[in-house]
Amino acid sequence: MINSLNLRVISVLLYINLKRMKYIRRVIISLFALLILTFATSAKSITIKGKLAKTGYSKIYLYKYLGNTVSAFDSTEFKEGEFEFRYMNPIPTGFYKIGFDKVSALTIIAGYENIVITGNPDIERSLLIAGSKENDEYVLYRKANKAQNANNDALNKTAQDLQKQPGMTEELFNQYVVVLRAKSDSLNKAYNTEMLGIATANPGMFMTKVISMFIYEGKTAETLFTPAEFTDKQYAAGDMLDSKVQSYFQYFVPQDLNTWKASSEKLLAACPSGSDNKQVIYAALIPLFSQNDLEYAKVLCNKFVSEYPNSSVAQQLKSQLPKGASGVGESVPDITLADVNGKTISLSSLKGKVVLIDFWASWCGPCRGENPNVVAAYNSYKDKGFTVFSVSLDTNKDQWLAAIAKDGLEWPNHVSDLKGWQSDAAKLYSVKGIPATFLIDQEGKLIATNLRGEELKAKLAELLNKP
Repeated sequence: MINSLNLRVISVLLYINLKRMKYIRRVIISLFALLILTFATSAKSITIKGKLAKTGYSKIYLYKYLGNTVSAFDSTEFKEGEFEFRYMNPIPTGFYKIGFDKVSALTIIAGYENIVITGNPDIERSLLIAGSKENDEYVLYRKANKAQNANNDALNKTAQDLQKQPGMTEELFNQYVVVLRAKSDSLNKAYNTEMLGIATANPGMFMTKVISMFIYEGKTAETLFTPAEFTDKQYAAGDMLDSKVQSYFQYFVPQDLNTWKASSEKLLAACPSGSDNKQVIYAALIPLFSQNDLEYAKVLCNKFVSEYPNSSVAQQLKSQLPKGASGVGESVPDITLADVNGKTISLSSLKGKVVLIDFWASWCGPCRGENPNVVAAYNSYKDKGFTVFSVSLDTNKDQWLAAIAKDGLEWPNHVSDLKGWQSDAAKLYSVKGIPATFLIDQEGKLIATNLRGEELKAKLAELLNKP
């Protein structure tokens, strides 16, 4: 039974509980607000700002790299020489460009650091980047790279000057090359040591990952790439993966097309489908093969477009693929050049024969390596209506003649304008890399391109071993 005293007690207790609940609610709200504030202030916001001595612009752009392709990432107001990009969270770490157009913009590393840029964009040495350890390391890298490039340019110029000297024989030139190569090896070793020192002093940084990609000492074709280089998108945020693919094919893969194709498929298979890394590798491979095997370059390009239908890079590469000298079944353009004795010879004078048009040079290692196969093919089928029309991209006649004699290139059709890569015939046939060959039939129509070794023998057997 409830009496008046009990009711008063209950009322007091209810009042106390209500007051306590309001207090608890205020505490909860305060704690929640504090939690939100703490979270907001603990999030890693970043700024990229600066003051540049530049007039005539109201907007400044931040461009992002994907491989060696640059596209707009963001823009902000540029007023009285000042600008500021502000982000609540870090942006993807990698190479960016900042400026008023893609070409002249300053290359920086951005992602997780606050960066301040000052100076005159038209005077590179006046530009300063403060607050960024990544860009400090990038400056050291560029300085070492500039010195190394200057050393390599000097060695290459010495080799070219020696090659052009009157009376320079292949044997004598090769003796000089041994000395130059030893000097180059010494310079490369010192450069690698310097790069390793920079990387070791800056562990865990993006720029350190970039530098580590190009320390090749002790590497083989199987160990050159790390698994992360195919999966970590930071490796696609600049032109480094593209450059490494070029080095891979130049120094680590045997110089024959079948091996190149197999190696290309292996690289692509190592990348996750749809990844930035795979896109960059496609973009590196297609120009490489367009110089050596246009048909395979087209195959790669079609795959690229199919896998990345919205990629402007894929579409651009497809539109830029060279047309080639001629399509299979089409007549090839005539070539008229001087032979070793200065007498003019035309390709069209060989109509009625199956002809291998062979672009080569005495200084081209892969060309010289393929020459024994061409000699064997010539000796096997010269009496059945086959010959070779050799177009040299040499600039030194003595070395050209010496290579013909040394390699036993006995066919009479050797021509050259001694213009090197400026050869009119090379331009006519869109030759961007050598060896490059075009097999034509008795009517001067293209049968196939870049057949080498066993492939060439098989095709000649099919064409000429007839009852």
